[in-house]
Amino acid sequence: MKYTLQNTGGHMHYIALADKTVQQLTTGGNKRVLCTINKTVTLHAAILRTKEGMCYIMVSSKYLKQLKIKAGSTVDAVIKKDDSELQFNVPEEFTEVFATDLAAEKIFASLTDGNKRGLIALVNMVKSTDKKIERALRIAEKLKIGIKSPQLMMK
Repeated sequence: MKYTLQNTGGHMHYIALADKTVQQLTTGGNKRVLCTINKTVTLHAAILRTKEGMCYIMVSSKYLKQLKIKAGSTVDAVIKKDDSELQFNVPEEFTEVFATDLAAEKIFASLTDGNKRGLIALVNMVKSTDKKIERALRIAEKLKIGIKSPQLMMK
């Protein structure tokens, strides 16, 4: 389906969704989707809603650069319900660190899905494999001393 990439007036970009599309994607209380843009990039996203009731999906600047698009660009997007386990892209480095640290893995498994995604996002923020491993190890250590919030993890 064709969509026009929109801008909030600042640095945030999004794809607005029609009510019918939102109804189809949110059955059973689901809010998480996979969005494939221009048959090139697939992103895990949440369906967000403004105070006025408009629903949309955020598209980060990382993907704008990769796709060479900007606000006003018409994109071809396939949006479907995300049925993956965590509804998020889990880096291999994260998986490997937690596979070797069973105590941290057990704590991680007890977290809410939102906190799990937040911690994984912290690892996804860095580019190099070494930095991803370093960050995953730091998260594992912090979990074992009782810090579970993504907001507190990197302090």
